[in-house]
Amino acid sequence: MKHPIPAIGLLLLTSMAEAAPQAFQANYTVTAKGMEVGAMTASLSYANDAYTYQKLTKANGLAAFLSGDTLTERSTGNKTGDTLIPKHYLNHHQNRRKDKKDELDFTSPTSVSGTFADNAYKLNVPKGTLDPAVMELALMDALAANQPLSYKVVSRGKLQDYQFRKLGKETIQTPAGAYECEKVEVIHQDNKRQTTLWLAPKLNYAIVQVNHTEDGDLIETRLNSYQPR
Repeated sequence: MKHPIPAIGLLLLTSMAEAAPQAFQANYTVTAKGMEVGAMTASLSYANDAYTYQKLTKANGLAAFLSGDTLTERSTGNKTGDTLIPKHYLNHHQNRRKDKKDELDFTSPTSVSGTFADNAYKLNVPKGTLDPAVMELALMDALAANQPLSYKVVSRGKLQDYQFRKLGKETIQTPAGAYECEKVEVIHQDNKRQTTLWLAPKLNYAIVQVNHTEDGDLIETRLNSYQPR
């Protein structure tokens, strides 16, 4: 059985962000096969010249009893003017059967060292490369500024290309209200996965909903509440 927590971080600066998104906290419900299986809290905060963007997802109900899944994803770095520069990234997935980490440091603008699945690595990367979490902030900013939606990202020990395609505007009804959204999809290299995101201009392009389908199974993450900070 797949774990019920989506890796939303894979969900989301052509070099670096042109404007830093507003600090916020948002709460989401995660459903799979029509049943609620988890809850996620996402928060972006600033302290002087530093930022922290964190998402904490926990299984609940029967899913919590069966798996005990938790997923912590966090990106920290510097805020220079309106530019966010990632320094450290952690993706920590725990359940009753495993304890898996993807952790990395940007040791310079063009080099990364990290560990994935207990294997250490070092990479030379192009300037402006992102981690999976801060990519979401870059996506929010790029939609607001009508910029290209293409990113270099270090994930799971590899340098990867992420591209998004605009699908137009669509109004999404959520427990937090109805929002007109920019609808975008991740351009995957295979037909086994499909990831669609809805981001609301009214909420500074915060993510309102994510649908991720893999091997025919749909995981949906939907906004419950949003609060600027």
